[in-house]
Amino acid sequence: MSKAVALLLALVGIFHVARAQSGAGDVGRARALLARADSLWVQLARRDSAAQQATYGARLARRFEAGPVVVLLPGSAGTETGWRVAAGARDFLDGAIPATFVAARVAIASAATGVDSVLGMEGLAGRTRIMADIAARPDSLANGWAVAGALAGAYRETLDTTWRAWLPFDLTLGWTMRRDGNAAVRDLMGGDTRSGADCLGGGVAACRLWLGLDADTSPFRSRYRPEELRREIGSRSFVFSYTVALARQCLAGSDEACVRAAAAGLLPAVPAGRASRGSFLAFVRAHRPPGALVTAFADSSGSIGQRLARATGMPEDSLVGAWRIWLLTGGGMPRVTGSLRDALPVVIFTALLLLAASWSGRWR
Repeated sequence: MSKAVALLLALVGIFHVARAQSGAGDVGRARALLARADSLWVQLARRDSAAQQATYGARLARRFEAGPVVVLLPGSAGTETGWRVAAGARDFLDGAIPATFVAARVAIASAATGVDSVLGMEGLAGRTRIMADIAARPDSLANGWAVAGALAGAYRETLDTTWRAWLPFDLTLGWTMRRDGNAAVRDLMGGDTRSGADCLGGGVAACRLWLGLDADTSPFRSRYRPEELRREIGSRSFVFSYTVALARQCLAGSDEACVRAAAAGLLPAVPAGRASRGSFLAFVRAHRPPGALVTAFADSSGSIGQRLARATGMPEDSLVGAWRIWLLTGGGMPRVTGSLRDALPVVIFTALLLLAASWSGRWR
């Protein structure tokens, strides 16, 4: 039991005893007990006030910055942790979001207090506020990404509808080969669509369809086959009546109903998942000229593939083909020198894998 709670219970007990004594006619003793109760109440109020002030002081907003990134964190973060959060956010954003956009904003931890006064004192009142989900005791790695993700989400909302429809909410700027690369490869090898299977087999045009890089006027007709839509729709639950009707018609054999049901929001317009689309952005960022993503995001003409091709200075098919090799080799891992005899088991296994993929019932 905390001291504050114990004090409160003692106060209540004294108050009741004082009332009983007053009823018995012992007025002097009752007054003494009531005075004691008042004294305890004052102590409790002071302790509560001191605790609140201590909490407020620990959470009082403090400015940290690294490059164009400025973030207000609770003071309890400490100097070293605060700087690491700002520096981590800077590294995530560098080369993907214009520095001018970042420099016009200030990220604010949700746990920080006294924000308005600190913004005024720090000369940041004119910056756009971006809220980041950060607790009273920030973690330098996770919260660096929290700041970057909040800024990335705000930047995404400034882009045109083509980009917003294709980009994940945080632009997947924290994508890593070790964590997300495996998810992207599993997505590609999952066999959910023929375009994915053909991309795995080396078809660059199929990779464009699977990634949703082309400006298709009817993506559910060009990127999916009717039987793929039917299979995916059949595995989902439906709430709205108009969706249920279309789904039933689709499952009964109507290809047109499958397309309309998918377009109503039952399926994503891009077959490739978040990690897979993020892998394409990660490849462009890691292997093409610095600032290529910044240039591509600022481009509002043509398809996603055309914009990225112009920004990188590569033909679109060459860019897609290079991405595919990079992803399937785990980031362009070095080749191991060995004899044909050493390599033969790997070659046979790869051939069997592609043969099995081409004959899979889900891909045919």
